[in-house]
Amino acid sequence: MNRKVIPFIIAFVLSCLVMVVSGVFAFSGIITAQKFGSDTAWTQPYSTAESMKVIDLTGDGQNELFIQNINNVTAFDGNGNILWSHNYNQLKTTLGDFNGDGTEDVIVFYSSGVDVIINGQIRTIATGLPIGTPSRVALIRFASGPQIILGDMSSGLLAIDLNGQILWSDDIGNQEIRGMDDARIGGQIHLAVASYDGGVYVIDSNGQTLWSNGSGQLRRMRAFDLNADGNSEVITGSEYGDFYIYSAKDGSVIFNKSLGQAISEVREVELDGDPSSREIVVGGKDGGVWAFSYDGTTARQIWSGSLSDKVTEISGLDIDEDGKQEAVIGDDAGVIAVFTADGTRNNLPTHSTGITRVDIGKLGNERYVVVADYNEVQTQKVTLSAIPGFTYTPLIVGIIVSAVILVIAGILSSIPPKPEMKVSFQDKSKESLDAQRRMLKEHIADVERLRKSGEMAGDAYLARLKRLRGDLAENEAAFKTAGYNIKAETFNCPNCGGTLELGMDKCEYCGQVILS
Repeated sequence: MNRKVIPFIIAFVLSCLVMVVSGVFAFSGIITAQKFGSDTAWTQPYSTAESMKVIDLTGDGQNELFIQNINNVTAFDGNGNILWSHNYNQLKTTLGDFNGDGTEDVIVFYSSGVDVIINGQIRTIATGLPIGTPSRVALIRFASGPQIILGDMSSGLLAIDLNGQILWSDDIGNQEIRGMDDARIGGQIHLAVASYDGGVYVIDSNGQTLWSNGSGQLRRMRAFDLNADGNSEVITGSEYGDFYIYSAKDGSVIFNKSLGQAISEVREVELDGDPSSREIVVGGKDGGVWAFSYDGTTARQIWSGSLSDKVTEISGLDIDEDGKQEAVIGDDAGVIAVFTADGTRNNLPTHSTGITRVDIGKLGNERYVVVADYNEVQTQKVTLSAIPGFTYTPLIVGIIVSAVILVIAGILSSIPPKPEMKVSFQDKSKESLDAQRRMLKEHIADVERLRKSGEMAGDAYLARLKRLRGDLAENEAAFKTAGYNIKAETFNCPNCGGTLELGMDKCEYCGQVILS
């Protein structure tokens, strides 16, 4: 094959491959035409937040930022100014409308006591309660009336009414309460609670257990009515990576899957914007992230991703207000990532310490992602930028790369062939000419052997033989020029000029019959 054609054939094949890959990137959605960014509005120091919520605490229609750690509870206004702040010892909190005025209040469970903070003012509900170190607290609105449920570090449960009177108590294990939520059965609210021991319980307003189940040591428990049928689903994640969805009605297992690492967080995020199915995003201790969809009958995994460290918080934000939420996820290395409905990851600015809480809401006139790490709380204005025509950029890049490949092929084909190496016989001694003559005869013998064994094709054989015999003729001429005696062994074909061995009667190159 012509050596000038080969580079173009290779270039054509490479260009086809480049354009196929470019088409896949352009039309499969792997390359997104969107970019997430953020600008910091304000930052305030706050150490190791355990709970945080953007919510209206004053009833003025404007949200405040509620935040709490193990020894303090604080409210910031929309500009980051402190509205009020109170210190406690080993506290846990929950939010709820305590006095029925339509505004959320803060219920504080601290060492053997319960307070409620209404518009910044503290009201003590109970002290000296027979309960251990605080682990969880929830305001559960049973059909018979609201109850404050306290859970301690030894799996003890204590229910009090809004006046601080004890209603019932229970003990569901030996280790801390790891989850407490309200669960609906037939539209009626019940208590769902889980212990690190592995027990999951659904309890009625009298403290009676309707059912219990378990799947090993539990790290997280949530309850959601995923298909809006009036019956909640109880979702748990274990220390050993077991992800379970139970029916709140009877504790039957709806779905389970092993995720291969301890589950550190579970949240509901409306990823696809379709209210007929609900999505659950799960985070792992080793940075794994999974999204599941549940349509009321079956659950399925829709995508998976990863962060660099333990997932510490998950929240949902409809950034572009298209009815679909993005999952905003923080990890223990300070990374904040936004995952879209198809699992595409976009990073926001990384924090210098681990993320403890993430929430989303309107503060003042702007919607913010609020991020708390080990040292501070920060509000970020997240934006989504569309890049016009970006979808087709991979095709443009592919065309450019293909053009470069073709140019290189043209350059390679234009390079002249390497000059054939010729043996010089000028200014040689008789010994040197003898050695060269022996070498040429050995080469001729090697070519004849390769031809007879079938290792060399006819055309290559004749071309090589013609060159070697030509060199042998030049060697003879050099002998004569130097005045040395030499017996001629070659002559030239009178028709084509090719060098032949003396005595041949037919030219091997052109087929001409030679008369002796």
